Amino acid sequence: MLNELLHMPLFWAMLTIAAFTVGQHVYRLLGNTAFLPPILTGIILVSVVLEVTGISFDTYMEGGQYLHLMLGPVVVMLAVPLYQFIHVMKKEWLRISLAISLGSGTTVAVAVMMAHLWIGNDPITVTMSTKSVTTPVAVTVSEQLGGISALASAFVIITGVFGALMIPPLLKSVRLDDPKAMGLTLGVCAHAIGTSRAIELGNQQAAYSAMAMTLTATLHAVMLPWIM
Repeated sequence: MLNELLHMPLFWAMLTIAAFTVGQHVYRLLGNTAFLPPILTGIILVSVVLEVTGISFDTYMEGGQYLHLMLGPVVVMLAVPLYQFIHVMKKEWLRISLAISLGSGTTVAVAVMMAHLWIGNDPITVTMSTKSVTTPVAVTVSEQLGGISALASAFVIITGVFGALMIPPLLKSVRLDDPKAMGLTLGVCAHAIGTSRAIELGNQQAAYSAMAMTLTATLHAVMLPWIM
């Protein structure tokens, strides 16, 4: 009975949702600390269950794929806060374009250079170049470039967690915590996890972060296959 349950795709999909819900509860209990975002708690809980039960990742993804497919539509839903400030963004399109282009280019250059010098493994280096875009784009681009898709997801999550944790206090310490700058930085450097943090900070931060995340993902999807 238990073995049949563990091999049901719907079980793993529901378990993933439950783990994330627990993560949200823990996050709120700890005062919305960026050290333990809901997605990180959820990953830990699901990983523990997989380790204890001995279920393979492929079996898990039979159910997890349903949630994976929903990542794209969820990203599109971020257009709601973006729409609220689109009239302001139109007036600043040049500065925004430069900030996103230079920021995303810098993140790729630094990541690739460090991975090449410290690790020297081409598949890992290629995978590392996708670390600052949202998971669906990172996985797809990584596969196109000959990278490791599972590792791409891990890099994206680690980047997002550290970005959401470090960016707000860092920008505040150098007095660059204007809502627009905060949103753009979180969106470019910390993708969806950073955007979720921006939503907590305010509507303007959320709008600029959503826009920056979307444009960064688009830019990387177009340019990385050509550059790498």
